[in-house]
Amino acid sequence: MGSWLPSLFAYLVVAAAGMLAHLRQHRALPTQFRPVAGTMAAAMLGMLAGLCIDASRGRLDLLASLCGGGLPLGQSLRWHFGLLVASNAGLVLAGLLPTLRQALAGPASGPRRGAIPSLVCLGFVLAGMNLGMPLLMHAQGLRGGWPGIAAMLLQMQAGMAWGAVAALALLRATARLPAAAPRLANPRG
Repeated sequence: MGSWLPSLFAYLVVAAAGMLAHLRQHRALPTQFRPVAGTMAAAMLGMLAGLCIDASRGRLDLLASLCGGGLPLGQSLRWHFGLLVASNAGLVLAGLLPTLRQALAGPASGPRRGAIPSLVCLGFVLAGMNLGMPLLMHAQGLRGGWPGIAAMLLQMQAGMAWGAVAALALLRATARLPAAAPRLANPRG
């Protein structure tokens, strides 16, 4: 574990930087381009709940050892999706709850945000969660080592945070397009 301490600290810094960048990007977006309030938090909680289910089946140790084994990115992603089924499903399902709650609350519930920005954000967060570990391992050039559960969780969190940042950057770029604002704010019309 001692040899992984610098890496754990690096993953923590990358995850924290992603969360700060996410907050900054979120504040810079026009309201109609922001995901429904609570989407990111719900997605993270859903992923953690799913992770508990996946962990109860003994999948986390296997995944961590496979990702530390220096597999090609495609194989690593296949294992990630295959071994963390509940984590992936929990992220998406829980992440959709704020949008569903807003839709059921009706027009008197306050300012409305579109479902499209929430779906874009969830898609990028899901991709980031699954890419976080393999990409950080490959970026460090680590092969043949077992990162452990703590490193794996920090890598997944970093991927989720930076996935959200990428989604918000895309939404911000879309907000600058003159024809996109009315369509994204009201996808029915």
